[in-house]
Amino acid sequence: MKYYLKSEQIFLENRILKNAYLLIEDEIIKDIFSCSENKSLNKNLKIIDLGSKIIAPGLIDLHIHGAVGKDVMDADYESLNSISQFLAKNGVTSFLATTLTSPLSKIKSALQNVKLGIEKGVDGAKILGIYLEGPYLTPEHNGAHPVEFMREINLQEIDELIDLSGNNIMVVALAPEKDLASQITEYLTEKGIKVTIAHTNASYEETKKTINCGANIATHTFNGMTGLHHRAPGAVGAILSSAEVYSELIADKIHVHPAVIKILYKVKNNKLMLISDCIRAGGLADGNYKLGELDIKVHDSIARTETGSLAGSTLKIREAILNIKDSAELSLFDSLKLATLTPAAAIGLAEEIGSIEIGKKADLIAIDKKMNVYLTIINGKIIYNNL
Repeated sequence: MKYYLKSEQIFLENRILKNAYLLIEDEIIKDIFSCSENKSLNKNLKIIDLGSKIIAPGLIDLHIHGAVGKDVMDADYESLNSISQFLAKNGVTSFLATTLTSPLSKIKSALQNVKLGIEKGVDGAKILGIYLEGPYLTPEHNGAHPVEFMREINLQEIDELIDLSGNNIMVVALAPEKDLASQITEYLTEKGIKVTIAHTNASYEETKKTINCGANIATHTFNGMTGLHHRAPGAVGAILSSAEVYSELIADKIHVHPAVIKILYKVKNNKLMLISDCIRAGGLADGNYKLGELDIKVHDSIARTETGSLAGSTLKIREAILNIKDSAELSLFDSLKLATLTPAAAIGLAEEIGSIEIGKKADLIAIDKKMNVYLTIINGKIIYNNL
């Protein structure tokens, strides 16, 4: 497959290229050039002229549980495929299938199913790997993770989960105050698996120790962790003061106040990444749903457990981009990076995806300034077309 894409604006990594072409060959971006270069076009190739629509890198969602009535914990291929198709329609070209604290047998089944989904392939956004959120968390900030299924850290057990996943686990969530957290963080980091600080009651000192051992991501920053106080900085203080840590953000203006979103961006800048933390209610109407083992209620698109705790979100990444653009007073160009290049860098894939460069995967979207999606291209193939 070989063709041209043409647009009045192409969002490259560090600049906007006006009136230009991309040459796509198979899965790769083979060339990028402006009309002013007067390059000879191959007349045998199709040109998709997008006019004023912006060509941007495909969005990446590193933390998503489900959508359209489906959940990763369903441990069912069709569920994963439906989630991937929903994501592609909304401009997401790749994602991490995210688990939830549940009985260990259910987690194992979910991991095996994601392995199958990666091997078989899906019809929408590609599955980059697995984000293991739970069961190695602590009860004080459990959110929608059932305390009764939380577990102590066990190296043999973690190795078994990695094995069952087909070595597809890319991120493991840990509470830093748990026994063996630092040792396991070093072990996983040496294996190339990212460790994220999550659902924790850890002190500043405990959190910093885990960061120093290799933890480099903070799960939905501010949510599910000890907050910032001027005499007790807590997990948040450790995360904000550690330049190497990437901060996830659920930018729905509900999980985090817009003013705090602005502060977080000023502190983290290109280490801030947008996630959806979307659940099976995403893309559906308000109502009653399941999130793992818990009953939840969605009202005004806000998901809560029966005890009132926020339970994931129904957010789309494209909406998160507009929300942070507004809250942090950013350009669309800069806002998009927080859902493209930053998440790619956080999991070590910035050489392959996350920006538009010659030699990178042709994971691309065509959008307008309101983040309406008109075209989604994954590995050079048009997956969604609403032109």
